[in-house]
Amino acid sequence: MVKHWFVIAFLSCFSCATQAYCIDNWACFEKVEHGKVIEYWLSNNKPYPITSTLDVRTRNLKTEIIVKDRYTKTRVLGPLERVKILTLQAIDTHRPVRSKEDFYWTPGIENAQHDDSYQYALPYGKRKTFRVVQGFNGGYSHQGASRYAVDFAMPIGTPIHAARGGQVIDLQQKHNRGGANRNFAKYANFITILHDDGTTGEYYHLQQNGVVPTLGQDIKRGQLIGYSGNTGFSSLPHLHFAVYQAKGFGKYQSIRIMFEK
Repeated sequence: MVKHWFVIAFLSCFSCATQAYCIDNWACFEKVEHGKVIEYWLSNNKPYPITSTLDVRTRNLKTEIIVKDRYTKTRVLGPLERVKILTLQAIDTHRPVRSKEDFYWTPGIENAQHDDSYQYALPYGKRKTFRVVQGFNGGYSHQGASRYAVDFAMPIGTPIHAARGGQVIDLQQKHNRGGANRNFAKYANFITILHDDGTTGEYYHLQQNGVVPTLGQDIKRGQLIGYSGNTGFSSLPHLHFAVYQAKGFGKYQSIRIMFEK
């Protein structure tokens, strides 16, 4: 499973007034120039929290108190929030200023404090049993950011239920392609649910048109949310489930969880 949100934007400019860059009409940054003073703004265009990082490499620029050639700011933005995070000015006003920006983002709250005592419901119907084909630290694809994901083998069309309540903040269900190659990752259908502690529960490889709720809908634990499939980077029909914590620089990390017995 390869998460799809974490796009990097590059913006470079020697002499411009205002530039803005948005990804998925969700996460944005703006660069506003007033002579040789540059302001940087971050914004969140949706009603769900995100973690954004702006990394600025400079020449002949400083803040009011610091002189560096690189300035990095990571900020959690609340719903529909826009905030100025950095102001730079020329060190020598007789020389040109230059800057290059890298922008990273991910939904969720950076370093959200997960309740490790919480016991998640199994993400399928009661009195059903499915084999775990890849668990924590699985050698096939559960390493690094997804080390604490769980893959449940199940027939296409199996009803999927929420392991924990929350709000639907992202979904995809238009794809009908899948295969055992990372090139297929962009074709995964999924649903992402934001939990009340700022972590996200993610359900991947759903079938085409296999998402039940709508974007922004509140979900209760155990509620029907979709139907399993074999889309995206997938070697067999299964459900990939994990809980993630947002990090800076567009990164994320799965969290070790417990299922109720």
